Amino acid sequence: MLSSTIYLWEPEIFTGKVPAEDDSHQVAFELHQQYCNISSHGKTLQAWLLLFSNKICDPQYQAYFSEPTQLWVEKIKQQFAQGIGASVRLDALIQEAENDAVYRVFYETVQETGIGFYEPNYNVWAIGELQSPENAVSNMLQPYLLEPLELKQIQVVEEVKSPLQTGNFDIPHNMAAAEQLISQWFEQQEDTQHLKLDVFNVAHDFISNWGNIGRPELALDTGYRCFLLTQKQLGVFYQLKMVLRKLTISPMLSFAMDFTDRFIPDHLQEQLSERLIFRLRSMDVHQHSIGKHTSEPCFFLTGRWESKDNIQDFFQNLDAYIHFIFSNVGHGKLETLQAWAYGDMPADFTVDLDFRFELMMIALSQDHDYLNERYQFYKQAFAQHNARTRDLGLLEESYTFCQKLIMIVKEAGTGLQPYLKN
Repeated sequence: MLSSTIYLWEPEIFTGKVPAEDDSHQVAFELHQQYCNISSHGKTLQAWLLLFSNKICDPQYQAYFSEPTQLWVEKIKQQFAQGIGASVRLDALIQEAENDAVYRVFYETVQETGIGFYEPNYNVWAIGELQSPENAVSNMLQPYLLEPLELKQIQVVEEVKSPLQTGNFDIPHNMAAAEQLISQWFEQQEDTQHLKLDVFNVAHDFISNWGNIGRPELALDTGYRCFLLTQKQLGVFYQLKMVLRKLTISPMLSFAMDFTDRFIPDHLQEQLSERLIFRLRSMDVHQHSIGKHTSEPCFFLTGRWESKDNIQDFFQNLDAYIHFIFSNVGHGKLETLQAWAYGDMPADFTVDLDFRFELMMIALSQDHDYLNERYQFYKQAFAQHNARTRDLGLLEESYTFCQKLIMIVKEAGTGLQPYLKN
């Protein structure tokens, strides 16, 4: 990663003469001292961070940027979320193997946003486009650094349509043919092509071990298929599970993510009675009907699977469901889940959250007051609707668990930033 300290500041704070190269380090330090405690008024630094983090965390560039690099970017985002000054100092880590790629993205972002920066290793100075040394940034990008980063999908992949998209496929008449068809779709779908695919002849689950057998890959073929797509990124383990039991019925879908390792250090995990797991069923996501006070499921993933139209319709809905998941919570992002737990959702859809997960996210936000408020809300609601004794017991267990969770993330310093409700 970056091998030395970097100063960033908003260009509007400085209007003086550009210093000589020999004086630039001292002037940069003085500017930082002067403005680091002044709140940022503009959006320049936020714009720089958005462009910088989006490219480094883009799956298309995973060949250039490892998980530790992405974790470093996440720490910068957390620093910015706490409130930033007009001048920000980034203490970078050293990872020589990725230096050139990170530098390239850093300078490209500087050039696009026109933000002021100083990086002493290369003695480059810039304060907005009008006051930068002529061609300072472009000169840095050549000849010392990499050529422009190349996307993985450099071939014309988008022009190749799968048989499912064109309708040029045979309806599977046995499990082997169905497995081939489904696996081919997963290998071409935009999000799942980056995930690891395992197919077993028995029920299996990487998040919940209940019912698993020791060697699922050795199970006999009895006309059952379990497709598991998994990935671990930024401390979050993702699992998309599809189960096909009968050729005439559409497969069953489930999605889960385990972010225990993201928040709880190994030596503290034994203090928790359960892992931090979120599940999202397709029927939990509802879209609001225009001009109506009702809502309906966003994704229709159940029904017969007996014609090409049935199968194509299923995969179209599956594509939308998977895209919804990974565009909202993929790539280690948990800010969206936090917003959902606080009731902040876009106007066009609603996600039904289990009360246990809602309380968990509030606990990870270290919000004692709101945790107590929501606990009392559910306790009163359950009493009014004569809820089952089991549900009341789950509420009490969840509340106790979340109180413990707040203590642990505070001790470890790993909790989410406090959420500002819209």
